[in-house]
Amino acid sequence: MNSVCVFCGSNSGVSRCYEDAARATGRALARVDLRVIYGGGKVGLMGILADAVLSAGGNVTGVMPRALLEREIAHRGLSDLRVVESMHQRKELMAGLADAFIALPGGAGTLEEIFEQWTWAQLGIHEKPCGFLNVNGYFDPLLAVFEKMVAEGFMAQGFTDMLAVENNLEALLSRFRAYQPPARKWATNTGPTRSTIIQSSEPIPVDPGSAIRIAAALITDEDGRILLVRKRNTQFFMQPGGKLREGESSSEARARELKEELGCTLVKAEFLGVFSAPAANEKGQIVEAALFRAETTGEIHPRAEIADVAWVGINQKNEYALAPLTKVHVFPLVTSRERNEWPGTRES
Repeated sequence: MNSVCVFCGSNSGVSRCYEDAARATGRALARVDLRVIYGGGKVGLMGILADAVLSAGGNVTGVMPRALLEREIAHRGLSDLRVVESMHQRKELMAGLADAFIALPGGAGTLEEIFEQWTWAQLGIHEKPCGFLNVNGYFDPLLAVFEKMVAEGFMAQGFTDMLAVENNLEALLSRFRAYQPPARKWATNTGPTRSTIIQSSEPIPVDPGSAIRIAAALITDEDGRILLVRKRNTQFFMQPGGKLREGESSSEARARELKEELGCTLVKAEFLGVFSAPAANEKGQIVEAALFRAETTGEIHPRAEIADVAWVGINQKNEYALAPLTKVHVFPLVTSRERNEWPGTRES
C-alpha cells in the first residue's frame, strides 16, 4: 500500500476533537510514508489534514474541479494539485490514484465519496479497502443503519464486514494491510464463450506514483457497438489510442494513433474527460486517459501493432478480456448515455 485517499469535511465541526483527529491523521500517514490523496481544498478538515501531512514532510496530491478552483478554495501549497473539469472526474482520478479509502467526519459529500468506493468494492470494480475513522463516535448512527440494512435483507453481512471501522488510525491501517476482498456482488461462474478470450479476475497491482498519459477514442457504430482493439502478444481488448509523444497534445495523439493503427481518419471528436485505471499491459502502472467520443471515416482494419479489432455490444462485454479502463469506465459511460447521443460510425 503506497497511498491512501482521505475523504473529510470542508468544515471543521463544532468540537475541537475533529480538527485534532485530522491533524493527527495527516502526521501519522506522513510518518509511515503513505501518499495522501484528497479533494484539494484549503478549508475545514481538508485543509487541516493537508497542512499536517506537509508539515510532517509527507506527500499530498489534491484533485480539484475547476469550478471550485476558481472560487479560490484550492490549497496552493500541495505536492501536486490536479485540476479536472467535473466532480465526476475528480472522484474517478482520486479512485485511480489511491490504494485505500478513509472517511473522516464530514457531510453529505464525504459520505457520497466513501459510499461510492464501498459500492465499487462490492461489485468487484476494485479490490481496495474502505474504512471509517470513527472520531468521537461520529459514525455510530451510520453503523446502526448498516445493521438495519442487513437485518431487513437489503445487504449481505459480508459487505458490512468488509468495512474497517476504528477509532484510531493505526488500527485502521492494520485492518487495511490484512484486507481480503469478499466475493463480488453478482459474481458468476460462467465459462468463456469465445476461444482463448477469458475475462481475467486477477487484481492488477498499481504503483500510483507513475502514470502513463494516453489518448483514447470511443467509437460506436449505428447499433451501439463499441470498437475495441487488441495489440499483438497481449490479452486485453481496449479503446483505440496510445501514449502521448513528447510535446504532443492528446488531440494530436488521438488522430495519429487512429491513422497509424486502424487506417481511418478522424472527422469529429468530443472530449469526455480524463479517466484513471490500472494499465492492462504494463504491470504496476496506471493510465490517465484523455477519452474522446470519436467519429471516423475510411475503412477500419488492424495495422501496425494491432492484432484484432472487434465491435462489441453492451451485452457482449463479458465475452472479452477487457482492459480496466474499458471495463470500469467506458462501458458504464456508454450504458448511461441515451442511444441518440451516440451517432454511429459504420465500418466501411
